[in-house]
Amino acid sequence: MKVASYLKDIGYIYLIPFITYLINPFGIGYLFGYALILVILLNGKKMIHYLDRDFVFLSLFSITYALFYAVYPISGVQLIFIYALFPGFFYLFGKYIVLPKMNPLLLVFVLFAIGFVFSISSLISVVINLREGGFVQLNREIPLFWNGKDTKATLMAAYLTFNMCLPIIYLIKKTKISILSQLVAGIIFITSLLSVFRLGSRTQLMICLLSIALSLIFVIPKQTIRANTKLLFFLSLISILILKFVPLNLNADYFSVLGSRLQESSNTSSAGGRTSLWIEGLENLFTYPLGWQGPNVRYAHNLWLDVARYAGLLPFLLLLIFTFRSLRNTYKATRKAPNELLLNTTLLIFTMASMLIFFVEPVMEGLFFLFTVYCLFQGIINAYLKQPKSEIDLQK
Repeated sequence: MKVASYLKDIGYIYLIPFITYLINPFGIGYLFGYALILVILLNGKKMIHYLDRDFVFLSLFSITYALFYAVYPISGVQLIFIYALFPGFFYLFGKYIVLPKMNPLLLVFVLFAIGFVFSISSLISVVINLREGGFVQLNREIPLFWNGKDTKATLMAAYLTFNMCLPIIYLIKKTKISILSQLVAGIIFITSLLSVFRLGSRTQLMICLLSIALSLIFVIPKQTIRANTKLLFFLSLISILILKFVPLNLNADYFSVLGSRLQESSNTSSAGGRTSLWIEGLENLFTYPLGWQGPNVRYAHNLWLDVARYAGLLPFLLLLIFTFRSLRNTYKATRKAPNELLLNTTLLIFTMASMLIFFVEPVMEGLFFLFTVYCLFQGIINAYLKQPKSEIDLQK
């Protein structure tokens, strides 16, 4: 199945609002999220058979969280409907875009394409900032190129999450990927990596290193000796080139922001001071089962604990159920077709990268767009998982 015919089968009436939602022009992407939900509702007969238990738990969480938010809608009434509707409907849309007999390599392309489109606004903003001021800048906030609004580095870097997983396509030699595709992926990855250096994001650097390490652990035992020999040669060549041409010096210009943060050893060992917030959040979880808020209450910098802080124990438990189910589904999906190493690795790494962000940031109140993309990916994983093996067009 070619990309053009795949897009036509999905329908541009879905794709246009979806892509615009991901790009989020002028901060009004949520309007296109509503448009996508409207299209889904108008074509309800197509979607009704995608309903499942994961959708139920996710929707129950979303609605209960939205109801608690409605008591004190400090960021606007609009968010009540966004919290309540977007996660569940994006999960359904994720299931919809996995077509019968879909080639696994095409599914990998779709996953990375979504990740790239999601990163476009952030990438352009950081590249413009680098062009104007270079790497040696004291301020980590980056003006968003759509409207010039200063955006925190943590938020800007989160949009690059899935681009930082791109190295895995070079580590699996069994799958044949065109030179052009590898070149484009390399350009996107290098641009994203330089953006991470400018933003000083230790989390994104960790995602990159973790994706490489997990890929090697996952892939090496399953590849042939010949494939592993090619992989070893490739890694050796890349290492030599890096050592030869890239100055690995924390005082180098491109390390000016990230290097200073990496040298904060005490801060790094406590996850940027988050461990004390996690402990405090766990204690409050039992002391204040209906949530805890106030002028002196800080973010827990953890998706689940921040949900409990804002909305109490019930949404926390519902989100926990959905989380465990999504991890189980990802594990089962990676075992569905053992020979599809690239697809299995991509599903695993995308889930783990999302979880790493969820563990260190207040997602619902700061990175909600990322959470909806995660829900979309879980819909994709579930749709792939539930396809009969006879319908999986295994690549030859």
